[in-house]
Amino acid sequence: MNLKKLICTITQKEQNVMKKCFSIFFLILMFWPVSVSTEMNSQHDGTNASRIGKPGDPANVTRTIEIKVIDNRFLPSKITVMQDETIKFIIKNEGLRRHEMVIDTLENLKKHAKLMRSDPAYISDKPNHVDVLPREQKELIWHFTESSIVDFACGYPGHFKKMRGKIYVEKK
Repeated sequence: MNLKKLICTITQKEQNVMKKCFSIFFLILMFWPVSVSTEMNSQHDGTNASRIGKPGDPANVTRTIEIKVIDNRFLPSKITVMQDETIKFIIKNEGLRRHEMVIDTLENLKKHAKLMRSDPAYISDKPNHVDVLPREQKELIWHFTESSIVDFACGYPGHFKKMRGKIYVEKK
């Protein structure tokens, strides 16, 4: 009789250990994408932030540039600005699908596109990003601090390869 109780007790302990292991495993699965998403979306605040510029002050806008978003391309896709210029981009989605415009380094844009493939419903609240529905228009105000080439793109699945552009920031 005592042997039977011992076997049942060991089985119960094993079940409890398994329940704990499964709980930990599922917690890791639930929070891992959140940590990856947070890390990827904080990249523009990292070491390349000065190279791409920073959010602009609406009171200091020096020029307005309209960018038309047509399914799978930006018009224009090549833009020239001057160092220390604050640009108001008016992004008009004239296409039939949802799009976004994200200003960042090409490396971070690729990471963002990868994130979008894993979670197409994700919408960033970062200042270097605007999401536009079909027939919608939004503004993005950006201050270009350094002479460089700054990239922009749409990271939605199937869009990234064709929907890219460059901003040539010329020395003052």
